[in-house]
Amino acid sequence: MAPKKQPNTQRPDDTALTPVATYSARGNQTIVRKSNDLIQNAMYSLTLSQQKLMLHIFAMIKPSDTELPRYEMSIYEFLKLCGVDPHNGSMYKQVKKNIEDIANAKVQWIRLAGTQKITMFRWLSSATIDEGTGKIVLTLDQSLKPHLIQLKEFYTTMNITYTLPMKSQYSIKIYELCKSYQNLYLEKKKKGEPLVWSIETLKKQVDCNASNWAHVRRTVLDKAKSEINGKTDILFDYAVYEKDRQRVIAISVTIEPVDKQVADQKLNEITKLRSKRLRKKTTALEVAETGTLDDDPNILTLDYVSVPETTIPYSYGATPDLMAQELGVKAELDKLALVLTPEELDAVHVLIDAMVRMAGAPSDKMIDGGNAVFFQTVNNVIDNCKGLRRWFEGVAGRYAAKVIPTARTKRAPMPYLYKSIMNDLEDYRLYVADIGVEELREEDVESAAHQAPPVPDLLEADFVEAEPDAVPAQLTPDDAATKKTMIAALEKFSDYENLKARLSGGQQEALEDIVQMTAYFCRRNVKGKDDGMIEGKANMQFVGSLNRVIARYGDLSSLFEALAVTMDYDTYWKELMKNPRIKNPKLVFQTEVEKALLMPAAVLGEFRARRGQDPLGAPVRDKDVDWLKAFEEV
Repeated sequence: MAPKKQPNTQRPDDTALTPVATYSARGNQTIVRKSNDLIQNAMYSLTLSQQKLMLHIFAMIKPSDTELPRYEMSIYEFLKLCGVDPHNGSMYKQVKKNIEDIANAKVQWIRLAGTQKITMFRWLSSATIDEGTGKIVLTLDQSLKPHLIQLKEFYTTMNITYTLPMKSQYSIKIYELCKSYQNLYLEKKKKGEPLVWSIETLKKQVDCNASNWAHVRRTVLDKAKSEINGKTDILFDYAVYEKDRQRVIAISVTIEPVDKQVADQKLNEITKLRSKRLRKKTTALEVAETGTLDDDPNILTLDYVSVPETTIPYSYGATPDLMAQELGVKAELDKLALVLTPEELDAVHVLIDAMVRMAGAPSDKMIDGGNAVFFQTVNNVIDNCKGLRRWFEGVAGRYAAKVIPTARTKRAPMPYLYKSIMNDLEDYRLYVADIGVEELREEDVESAAHQAPPVPDLLEADFVEAEPDAVPAQLTPDDAATKKTMIAALEKFSDYENLKARLSGGQQEALEDIVQMTAYFCRRNVKGKDDGMIEGKANMQFVGSLNRVIARYGDLSSLFEALAVTMDYDTYWKELMKNPRIKNPKLVFQTEVEKALLMPAAVLGEFRARRGQDPLGAPVRDKDVDWLKAFEEV
């Protein structure tokens, strides 16, 4: 059945009237229109990359816009505009830092024409970073509206392509000043009058704190002259105009236009060079393994659109009806009805009912009325699989035949069912890729049918909550007091000797180094990378990740076994050494261990999927696999 139309849940404000400027639709616009006041009378401090980013944002405004739009772009696009490498591992930290820097860069003053008023404001009034969709939304401060929207007079038009090759933050400001003063210069030139700039005013305009003329000349004027002349649509020059004794207090400037054909040729050269560089970096951007914004109360969410591939807002956890409807949209129930049996489709509805309860279940971490852990887990599946249909299709058969009947036999069915759903959401790759999913044996189906009489539906009133399980032993900050104690704790929680006995010689060697490297990461304290993660000598980012493995699997042996087999020294180092692109194999090993410790579920899921295949890639039917046991070990 087709999903119901999503009701309008938007707050009653002016955002419905605000135009949206997406990078995909307007990112190629290169013409900026700014009031002369904003160029000449505003004093602010932005880095080179931040200036270029703001120019790109201003260029996304159309002359027909009557309001400042909200700017939408991907994180990948944002990082490129900021001049940051979008392919390294600390993506969200870079995004957050760049946005914070811009948001905190205030415009210290702006003199409004015809008044004595001074207005102070910041560039951004709000910023959104959505980890689920990889999108950023920026909103400019409304104080900028008269300087960017519906300009009729006293404004400057320029093509920001000319600024792309510039390497000095002063060059961009000098270029903007030249463009804003160019008409005045040409008028004065006709009258035989010079265009004079005050050095003190110029230093404020370009945010230069130099105290002597030599520094201003060398780092501001001469640098700008070298980056403007022959590379833009103007020719800039200057000469000393006035001195106070030996101190230069004013200069006269010339701003000559370049022949249009020559200027257009320069534009083409810059565009071709930029396109060539972009083609070299076509690797798709992946979500960073480290760094999250979940704890930042200032992060908002994107305006929501109800389609299968959009992630679900936390606030839906407090509205069960909307949550149920939205899960139906993500599941694409009409399409599932074409491929599932009636029993499997009933199981999907039971799953949706359970997931609705999970979404609003109270926990230590609630955001906007939603269970943060559940939303982050389910939204990760939605984001990576463009919805939940493939996941529901993959699990429906097993839940219909085994998991739900087993849950009904338990004194507390809901906790059992919740754990099963969370496990399968975390291991979603096993189901959406059609690999590693164990088919049910006929005897399993038959035994399940006799476990309990049919129950029409899973109703909350039918269940008695289970007593809380005993808290399993875990790693503690005291274990990281020394490297020796950390290694001892890791060996204890991995049943080290028994694990080692099961491995080959090359795998044993790998295990030894993996444990050593894990001990290093559990105690790592690198400034700027591990800030806020340290408790005593322990790096809680890694210790916490390992404790989640212990809580789920009972110990660390499964994780260490997966790594040791994957990094079998009989083959691993040979493959690394053969690769001519790898210059530092030890660093590759260290990086892979680090990623595995931070994303253990992915490592275990892929390892189990590989073990569940024969050499031809077909699933192997293992008579010893017991899905019920697999769930009860959690």
